[in-house]
Amino acid sequence: MNRKPDLPGLLLFTALIFGVIVRFYPPLTSGFPINDGGMFYVMTRDLMANGFVLPYFTDYNNAGIPFAYPPLGFYAAALLSAPAPGSDLWVFLYLPAFVSSLLIPGFYLFAKETSSSRMAAALAALVYALNPGSFQWPVMGGGITRSFGLLFMVLFFWQAVQLFRQYQPRHLFLAVLFGAAAVASHPQTAFHAALGGLILFLFYGRSKRGFLSALLLGLGVALLSAPWWATVLQRHGLETFLSAGGTSQRTLEFYQIVLNLHLPTDPLTLPFLVLFYIGLFVSLRERNFLFLVWIAAAYLSDPRGGTGIALLAESILAGIGIDQVSGWISSQKTGPVSGPGVRRGGVVIGSVLFIWFMLGAVITDFRLVNTSLKAGDLELVEWVNENTGGDKIFALATGREFSMTDPLQEWFPALTGRTSLTTLQGKEWTLGDAFFPWFEELVKFQKCPDAACLSGWSRRNRVGYDYLIVLIPEATAADDLSDSLRSLGRSARESDSHRLVFESDHALIFESIK
Repeated sequence: MNRKPDLPGLLLFTALIFGVIVRFYPPLTSGFPINDGGMFYVMTRDLMANGFVLPYFTDYNNAGIPFAYPPLGFYAAALLSAPAPGSDLWVFLYLPAFVSSLLIPGFYLFAKETSSSRMAAALAALVYALNPGSFQWPVMGGGITRSFGLLFMVLFFWQAVQLFRQYQPRHLFLAVLFGAAAVASHPQTAFHAALGGLILFLFYGRSKRGFLSALLLGLGVALLSAPWWATVLQRHGLETFLSAGGTSQRTLEFYQIVLNLHLPTDPLTLPFLVLFYIGLFVSLRERNFLFLVWIAAAYLSDPRGGTGIALLAESILAGIGIDQVSGWISSQKTGPVSGPGVRRGGVVIGSVLFIWFMLGAVITDFRLVNTSLKAGDLELVEWVNENTGGDKIFALATGREFSMTDPLQEWFPALTGRTSLTTLQGKEWTLGDAFFPWFEELVKFQKCPDAACLSGWSRRNRVGYDYLIVLIPEATAADDLSDSLRSLGRSARESDSHRLVFESDHALIFESIK
């Protein structure tokens, strides 16, 4: 009865409870997988139809896309779907949120190995659990691969640190297991697992024994994941991987976006940034450059996907920042503190900040709920399935410039089996250097205000379509893309080259008259 409460344990429990809530709220509310995942849904069904043997190609969008994506998430989805294959969408709705929830205790284990105390690690876990960057993409339908990749990558880091410190066989075994799982889950986590492993070696393993451990670790991960990557290399060659790896733009614009993320431009992120910079100051004062090097390496090597990886180190620094501020407030001696001497001030600061972080997470949840297919989308999908041939080509004018954050572009080929000319998903594996030029052309398509613009766009790109879908924007929408949709709908109605065949409050479908 006289035992002092385990405050780090209580904070970790709080992080897990509320982290689960913010991760499961969007799928529970939307009823359909969030945002993307359509291609992965088709690839999972392709895998099941091929007797759980990797197919050569996926049927998604009839685009000849090599089945080269890391398949661990597909196998997990297929195994869960196999007992009831007719209702397998539930896997893409709930499994990403579940795996993303497991990432919270996994992150804590890693943070505990690299931060100053259990309290700092628990505070970091709470910060990370409620940071929108930690769950926004993992809980989407496409999180069927992202969430597994992040989970196994973090567990790999956790074991790699211990391996370089203790050189025990069990740490080598687990690091190899988790590292291979990260490689077989997602392309970006495969890259960042290798990058992070190298950084951890440089900071913790610079010795003959550490070099041998790193060598065994790299060989073990490569061999254990070989059944996937060796099969893809044998079937499709290295060009497929090079094509997919070239979709992270290293431009001044992207680096400016990264810079803006670390400036106090958004009131909701201000407390996190303040705590992050305090933790960074403490870390540099103690001559601990691990987190700074890791953050810089993640952004410089992968501007597109580095944000979610750098957030791991940034959350640990924020946890250290809270711990430091609590020490100042409690007038306690700074430095590593653990066990019964944990700082109670950390709980006070954590409680004050909790509401602020929770507010940001809830706002993100509401946004996520609005990024899934709605009843109007499913209605037009049903009409397409019942009234058009399977070989027809569709062009979708949805008013969104980036089709990879457009749920209708992503799911239309998956739910109809038809070809979508304007869906970008999967093209990163086939277009190579032509990926970004085609992306720019798709942006121009979405801005077309009339049928003449569409005709010119088709001639310029030497492509055609059988049907045109034009979404009807909300009456209150006043942006340029919404205006283009309204104008395009009116123009297509009056055009001799298009015939209206479907109309609802949500969309118009025109047949192209050739």
